[in-house]
Amino acid sequence: TEAREEDGLKRQALLKGYLDTKDYLKNIDDKILSLLKKNVGNIEEKIRHHQAELEREKYFFLVTGT
Repeated sequence: TEAREEDGLKRQALLKGYLDTKDYLKNIDDKILSLLKKNVGNIEEKIRHHQAELEREKYFFLVTGT
């Protein structure tokens, strides 16, 4: 369905964003990364968690009646 396709496209865009962020974090200055972790927490683990959630490809579709 159209909603499923749109959901898939959005998931792919988010996954790409996470991959780009992981690549960026590999090259970031250690001092900046330390500050980021201090303020955000374990950002690498958070990214892994969100990626895993997106890759599950579960699809929930709610239908509301009138």
